[in-house]
Amino acid sequence: MSASFKTTLLAALAALTLGASAQASPPGTQEVWRHHINAWNDKDVAAITSDYTDSSILILNNQVFHGKAAIAHVFSQLFQIFSTGENKVDPPTIHGRTLYITWHYAPKNEKTFFGSDSFIVENGKIQVQTIASELYISHPVTH
Repeated sequence: MSASFKTTLLAALAALTLGASAQASPPGTQEVWRHHINAWNDKDVAAITSDYTDSSILILNNQVFHGKAAIAHVFSQLFQIFSTGENKVDPPTIHGRTLYITWHYAPKNEKTFFGSDSFIVENGKIQVQTIASELYISHPVTH
């Protein structure tokens, strides 16, 4: 085997290996956020649920929802709650696998509510999300 053939072969194998690992890597926190907020804006329960795993947890005002089915149920309720007013999500703070947002929601004929969400993203999926707001006292989310 000639030296130039070996060099060409090694370069081709390295390119294939790098390409395969780049394709196989899960989306980062920023990409997960972009998908998540687009699914939120589209009110697409299936798309938003695809951001989670069966072992993900969502904690909303001290209630724990475990797994994709329970989280889908939560978002079905959230989409109903958020359907009658104006919602503004502030720019996210992203640091590594952690994401934090604040938001302001004004249901029709009600005061504006402040809320915050925290996310932990691992392997391209939301593993943990917390949501806190007084909104869910007057507009409860249930199991």
